[in-house]
Amino acid sequence: MRADADLAALWRGQAGVREACASAWLEDLPVTPTDVLCRNFRDGLGDPDRDRSALAAASLLRVLHSPGPLEAEPDGVLSRLWALSVGEGGAPFGAEDHTAIRDALRSAQSPILGALAVARLVNRASEGRAPSAERLAFVAADHALRGSGRFMLGEGAPHDLIAAPRGAWVVQPALALTENGFRLWSVTRPERVADLLSGLSRTFQSGLGALPMLRRWLDHARAVKAAAHGAARLPDLIDLALLRPILNGASVTRHLKVTPRGAQKLIDQAVTHQLLVKITPRATYRAWAIEPVAQILGRG
Repeated sequence: MRADADLAALWRGQAGVREACASAWLEDLPVTPTDVLCRNFRDGLGDPDRDRSALAAASLLRVLHSPGPLEAEPDGVLSRLWALSVGEGGAPFGAEDHTAIRDALRSAQSPILGALAVARLVNRASEGRAPSAERLAFVAADHALRGSGRFMLGEGAPHDLIAAPRGAWVVQPALALTENGFRLWSVTRPERVADLLSGLSRTFQSGLGALPMLRRWLDHARAVKAAAHGAARLPDLIDLALLRPILNGASVTRHLKVTPRGAQKLIDQAVTHQLLVKITPRATYRAWAIEPVAQILGRG
């Protein structure tokens, strides 16, 4: 993924949604990727309980999109991930916790061992009150040890949170515990840590299995782009879709500075080339996604 930034962004966009939904499930908040990503395109009110779960998952997705530089700014990163987790009350971290996390990252023998150490520190500081914050810290530490990024500024809509993720993580701790069964999260009990590590091995295998499928779509998109002639704007739409995997007519109009009719023509061309798939039913605002994202929504 370091060799191909577009491939990395596609993978983390999907992986982040799955991880956010799995983490919400571990908090007894059942939610699907469709609940999270298509909520803004509805034409009416939804079920309040599912909306609450979708909002919780969207908050978790914000951290996964942009974990932040934990090693350089532990205070800001921990405060943010606590606020966006399913924890309650103010962030319980003090200066000694920030120092301990810096030390844990500095002495980590591998990203996953460093992530475990940081999750344990969050567990100790919070007295185990917010497992979702521990999982976010686990991912933030993995990100910090693989190459730091910056916060996502502002409040993006959920479907924008899969756009060009800034994280460098490769772990999905909640998914590791919910795929192929349901296991409890705990970084203080050796048998639970063993379950986590075993689950991470499985998610790594499935993650590797997803890469060839993403690569095929990416190669196809690049071939369509290379075959475009003259002043065609389809290459511009493909570039936009790589950055923003879920699009509607308004976003294409705004970002490519074309007319609404021109935007729809470009979308139709992309659909013809099997680059985009419509992901919304008739009773909603129309939206399209790149084919790999449409698959996790059950549309591909």
